[in-house]
Amino acid sequence: MFDSTEEAVEALEPYLGPEETAAVTQALIPAIQLQPLATTSRPGESRLGGVPDLPAGSDWPRPSAPEDPEAIARRGNDDAAAEMRAHFKAALPYAFIAQIDLEQAAACPAATSLPQQGRLLFFYDMAVGPWESGTRVARVIWDDSPRDRLRPLPMPDDLAEAAQRERHERQAIQAQFGSPSVGAPGGTNYHAEARTIQLQGTLRLPLPAALEMDTLPHLYAFYHGETADDDTAELADAYDQALEELGLNYPEPGWRRHQLLGSPQPEQSDPRYDAVLITHFEKPFLDRADWDQHRARIGSLARQWRLLLQVDLSDWMQDSLTEGTVYFLIHQDDLAAHRFDGVMAVYQQT
Repeated sequence: MFDSTEEAVEALEPYLGPEETAAVTQALIPAIQLQPLATTSRPGESRLGGVPDLPAGSDWPRPSAPEDPEAIARRGNDDAAAEMRAHFKAALPYAFIAQIDLEQAAACPAATSLPQQGRLLFFYDMAVGPWESGTRVARVIWDDSPRDRLRPLPMPDDLAEAAQRERHERQAIQAQFGSPSVGAPGGTNYHAEARTIQLQGTLRLPLPAALEMDTLPHLYAFYHGETADDDTAELADAYDQALEELGLNYPEPGWRRHQLLGSPQPEQSDPRYDAVLITHFEKPFLDRADWDQHRARIGSLARQWRLLLQVDLSDWMQDSLTEGTVYFLIHQDDLAAHRFDGVMAVYQQT
C-alpha cells in the first residue's frame, strides 16, 4: 500500500524500470486501511470488535436458521461438524466485527460510494462462515442515529456465555502447546476485544488473482493462462517479486490486511466469483466443465460486485490459532442505492 503515486513509483522502479512502472502505477486502486490505535473509542467512532453503538433498546441481530443445517455441518471435519450442530441448535446471535464511522471514512478519496453520515455495523456468523458463504452469515446495518443517542449495545446473554466458554477452551489449547499468547485476551468466534481504528486512505496495486488485474491487460492475460510470451513472463516475474519483497502480496502485520472498499486481497481466487456462484448458480462451486462453459458470464457478473470490507480474522481475534480472511461483498446497484441488506460474506484461507 502506498500513500501517493510518487511513493509507488519510487518503490516499484527498482523492480520494473521507469516505463513499466509508469504503466503499472496507472492501475493503483484507492482503498481505506483500518489501523488499530492505542486509544479508547467514543460512541460512534470506528472500531474492530467490542460491541456496536446503537440507541438504547436496539436489537442485536441473529442469523436466520439455515434451510439444511446438516448439509453445512457435513462440510467440516467431525469436530467442526459437531460444533456447528451445537451452534445451530443454540440459534446464537452474530459476532460483531466492526463499526465504521462514515464521517471519518468520507475524508478518504475511496469513500465516494458510501453514505456520508452515520455508521456501518458489520456482523458475521463466524462459527459457520468458513463452511457457508452468502447473505445468511452476514449482516450489515447502516445506522444514522444522532451520536447523542448512541450507547454501547450489551451483548446478548447467550452470545456472551458462548464467547466465555470458547475463550476457556482456546486458552486450554494454547497452554497445551505452550503458546506465548497464553493469558492474553484473545477473541473467539463470538467476540473480540474492542480496538479503536483510524481510517486512512491508501493506494494498492491489484493482486494477480483480483479482477482489477485486467487494468494491466498483458499481465492479466498471463496470470489467466491466455498468453505466455517471454516479455510478459519476465514482467510478471518482476511484478511478483515487487509484491513479495515490498510486503504487498500478504501484508504484515495482520491489520494491514483490513480494508474498506478497493480491490480485495484474495487468499484464493477473487471472492466475487463466489458471489456469482451463490446468486446465479445457487451453489458454492462448479466443476471444471461447468466453469469453462460459463466462464465469460461469471466474469461479467463478478464485475458487478464490490468489496465493502475485508477483515483478517487472526488479527481481529488477536489469536494465533485463527487464520483466514472474510470478505463482505455488495452488488454495485445496492451500493449505489445505499442498500446493505443484500451484503454477503465469503471466507477464504490458504
